[in-house]
Amino acid sequence: MLKRLIIALMVAFICVAPPVLAQEKETEKKQKPTPVSQWVEAENKLLDTLGKPNQKTFFIFRNKHSVMRSIEIVRRDIQNAVKACGKANPNLKKDMNKRFKSWEKAVLPILKTARKFLDTELKEQDAFHVSDYHHVMKLNDKAYEYSESKIEKTPVTTVEACEGLLASMDRTEDKLIGLLQEILLPEEVVRKRLERAEAQ
Repeated sequence: MLKRLIIALMVAFICVAPPVLAQEKETEKKQKPTPVSQWVEAENKLLDTLGKPNQKTFFIFRNKHSVMRSIEIVRRDIQNAVKACGKANPNLKKDMNKRFKSWEKAVLPILKTARKFLDTELKEQDAFHVSDYHHVMKLNDKAYEYSESKIEKTPVTTVEACEGLLASMDRTEDKLIGLLQEILLPEEVVRKRLERAEAQ
């Protein structure tokens, strides 16, 4: 499960999402507003004011934000699973708590650095107003929370599942750190990488 999420995060970071099509906009208008439709409307309104290069810059920053948020969700889900596993399997509790604390010590400092770096980059760019970006990202967060609220997450607490979770923390720690290090690349570097990827 975590492996699939990590791959999805990598794809989200590398890919530049296109604006929502006009037909999809019309469909959204006919329906009762939801946090998702409110975010889509606000983002498209902002994108309509930006040229293509500035849209790409916006998507890079949005993807950085999304990756960081997703890593925080992964942390929360692992924490919940570790607690559930410890309760169901007392003999695994000590090892799982110890490994999770080690996982946090490796990941959280880089996440904190990545957040500061993103804030600095946003202040230095001139592709869009930072206040507009923050407005859209708040709506993006609400849309994510709304979508996630429709999914019930219940950790599986069999011995095999909990041992698998323990092993997955060993395997994914480096991958998550690698993702965060990608976020620490300047926007210009990310954009050039994307342009090379598109050319190929």
